Amino acid sequence: MTRLFFLSRPRAARGMACAASALALALAWLAAACTEHGAAPAPAADAAASAPADAAADVAIARGRIEVQGGLLELSPPQDGVVESVAVHEGDTVKRGQVLLRLSGTNAQAEAGIAQAELQLAEARERARAQQLPALRRTAARLAEAAAAGAAEPQRADDAAQALRAAESDAAVARAEAEVARRRLEQVRSQQARLELRAPEDGTVVHLKTQAGQRLLAASAGHSAITLLPRRPLIVRAEVNESYAASVQPGMRASVTTDGDAMPVALPPARVVRLSPVLGTARLQDDSQRGPVRVVECVLEFDKPPQVRPGQSVRVSFHP
Repeated sequence: MTRLFFLSRPRAARGMACAASALALALAWLAAACTEHGAAPAPAADAAASAPADAAADVAIARGRIEVQGGLLELSPPQDGVVESVAVHEGDTVKRGQVLLRLSGTNAQAEAGIAQAELQLAEARERARAQQLPALRRTAARLAEAAAAGAAEPQRADDAAQALRAAESDAAVARAEAEVARRRLEQVRSQQARLELRAPEDGTVVHLKTQAGQRLLAASAGHSAITLLPRRPLIVRAEVNESYAASVQPGMRASVTTDGDAMPVALPPARVVRLSPVLGTARLQDDSQRGPVRVVECVLEFDKPPQVRPGQSVRVSFHP
């Protein structure tokens, strides 16, 4: 009996070890099955739940570009000519009415001087004629009274009245000549102003395309000498895919972030101010498989001025 006891003890130990191993395998399989069927950590579940909610809040997403309201100004003098001097450089801030460049015009300056002298002469003649009238009026009135009372000859009264009429006529001619001289000077100055290119409004010189000695063509020829960035509010011009155009309405709020940067920057909130009534071809996006994308152009205004440059690409998320 003692021999039998020592032979059975190792077999029992091996049986208990096998049972423990089987139990451990069963527990491991059960844990894996629970994980596979959705027992995920709590933080991951929260992130998954919040992401669809944020995405559902946007009715449409579009690409856009920052522009200045009204666009850049392409400036040229109103007539052809050779550039005499350029008064600004690229990057300069200019005020409305400031001279940007001048064309050569020696004849115009000479004509302006002559017209100014002619006006001064005409105004002097006008003043001289006008100064004679009060004395002639008094003399004519006194002689007319005396002739009526029999104290003076009627001929003298008639001569005084005739002299007054002649002086009044000369004064009227002098006034007309002075007015003609003024109009002449205005015309010459207007021609002289056509030799100058002035800033139509406050802004910044973006591009200077000419220099002294170069011949310029008039603005009507479609050429520009200076590109000016006007000091106006910045807007977003976005392209909404035609599939989502009906979801975007004027007055709708939107979030704007920079596009193409390693770290997108959020810009101030914006508001839709208008939608184009026609479909167009996208300029900011393209589908290489299906061809050009059909979009509706949308313009948005910022709640406050953004710290961004015109031409920046952006992404726009429209909120209901």
